[in-house]
Amino acid sequence: MDKKFSNKAANFFKKEGFYVILFICLCIVATVALLTARNNKNQSAELQKQRNEAIEQKQVKQTAKADKNSSTSYDNALQVKKAGQANANAQKETSKEVSNSMSTSFQKPVEGVIARGFSEDPVYWDSTGTYRPNLGYDIQTDLGKPVFAAMDGKVEAVNTATQDGVEIILDHQNGLKTVYSNLDPNVKVSVGKIVKKGTVIGIVGKTTLRSAYEKYGNHLHFAVIKGKEFADPGKYIKY
Repeated sequence: MDKKFSNKAANFFKKEGFYVILFICLCIVATVALLTARNNKNQSAELQKQRNEAIEQKQVKQTAKADKNSSTSYDNALQVKKAGQANANAQKETSKEVSNSMSTSFQKPVEGVIARGFSEDPVYWDSTGTYRPNLGYDIQTDLGKPVFAAMDGKVEAVNTATQDGVEIILDHQNGLKTVYSNLDPNVKVSVGKIVKKGTVIGIVGKTTLRSAYEKYGNHLHFAVIKGKEFADPGKYIKY
């Protein structure tokens, strides 16, 4: 009986041996493939983890650098702002000191009386036989009377050949200018000179052509310019 069983077993293996070996090989291949896939998955996970850590470290460095640059820019902007405020304050203080040091009220440019007042409407002139405005005061006074700066200022011009005669223009650097005409040619100041209120800048002369033969005779023609327009001197001085 043992012999018979052995023969059957031998015959089975002869017939089915190929398939058994094939099955075993497939099992081995599947096992190897499974292990390989698992190892690859683990390696991929590890590599991805390392990449994520590297990216996080890079982001941290970039954030720290950006914070540093932002802080530096803010500090620089703050310093510039403070410097600008300091300059503005210094300029304000300087302007304040200049304003405080300057006299802002007028004094009479010459002793005398108003012979012809300010008029934007045309008035009759004996000297020319015509009608025209008088954009200032004609102050009747004596020949040779001293003429004073009405307010602190700077000599802008000394004109020696105008219809109103020799004239001096003072810029008071506050939006106002004053004009002194019909002066003697021997003026006391020059262009660019800084003068104080009450400084003698010249004397009354007889150089005008426009009003040389008016009935009131010798006079100083005094005008005020505000911005670019002539203004009534009566707003600034009283006679």
